[in-house]
Amino acid sequence: MTNASIPWAPLRASVIQRRLRAHGTSAPVTVTDRTGSTQDDALAGLRAGAPHGAVYAAERQTQGRGRQGRRWLTTPGSLLFSVIVCINVPSPGSTGRLTIAAAVGVARAVQRYTGASASIKWPNDLVFGQAKAGGLLVETHGHAAVVGVGLNAYGSAGIAGGQATTTLAAYATQPFERNNLLAACVVQMLDCLSAEGAAWDAVHAEWVRRSILLGREVELTGSVATRGRVEGFETDGALRLRDAAGGLRRISSGDVSLRLVTDDEPPRP
Repeated sequence: MTNASIPWAPLRASVIQRRLRAHGTSAPVTVTDRTGSTQDDALAGLRAGAPHGAVYAAERQTQGRGRQGRRWLTTPGSLLFSVIVCINVPSPGSTGRLTIAAAVGVARAVQRYTGASASIKWPNDLVFGQAKAGGLLVETHGHAAVVGVGLNAYGSAGIAGGQATTTLAAYATQPFERNNLLAACVVQMLDCLSAEGAAWDAVHAEWVRRSILLGREVELTGSVATRGRVEGFETDGALRLRDAAGGLRRISSGDVSLRLVTDDEPPRP
C-alpha cells in the first residue's frame, strides 16, 4: 500500500496539542510510531510526574492489552492512546465511574466529528451495529489512573476473539481526520471525568441510553456464572441482572465476561 492510497494522515503530537489548547487543555502529548503499550507509556509518565490530561498515543502497539489480560489487537489506521487522570479517581481498583466517563466522552466525540453513533456494550466495548469497533481499559494507581482507548478508525472488519469487529469509517457519515478526532476524544473524556452533580447524572444517563444490553438476555462467565435479563445499571457501573430464579443480582465487571444470548438460543446445561 502506497502512502497515497492510505486514507489517514499520520498522528502528530504538535497537531493534537494545538487542538487541545484550543479547548483549554495544555497537558503534554507524546506520539510514537511503535510502542509496546500506550498504557505502559502513560504509567511511566505518571511515575515521572506527568500531569493530569497528559496523552500518550501510538500508530502501532506490539503488546497492547485489554481487560482480564487479553491481548488488544490493533490494525493500521487505529486510534490508540492513553490519558493520565488525576481528578475524581475513586478508591484503587474501583474503575466503574472512570469507565462510564471515558466511554461517554469517546462516544460524544465520535458522533460529533464523524456522525457515527456509538453504542456501548458493558463494561467497556464501543459498538457500531452489533460489531465491536473499540474498547477501553482503565487502570488505577493510587489516587490516579490511566485510561486507554483503542478505536478501529480505518482498517477492515473481521473477527477477534470470536467477536465480530468493524470500523468507525464504515459508519461515519462525514469525513474525519484522526488527529482532530483524538483531540476531541480527550477533551470530551476530561469533561465527563470532571462532571459532578446534575452533570454527572447526565453522563450516566447517556451511558445507559447507549447500552446495547438493556432489556436483553445475557450469559455471564468467570467469577460469576449465570444467565438472565439486564434490568439496569448502578451509578458506579455495576449491572443489575434478573436471573432465572427471579432474583435481582448486582454484577460488577471484575473478572466477568459477558455475551448476548439470541432469542432462539436454548439454555445451556
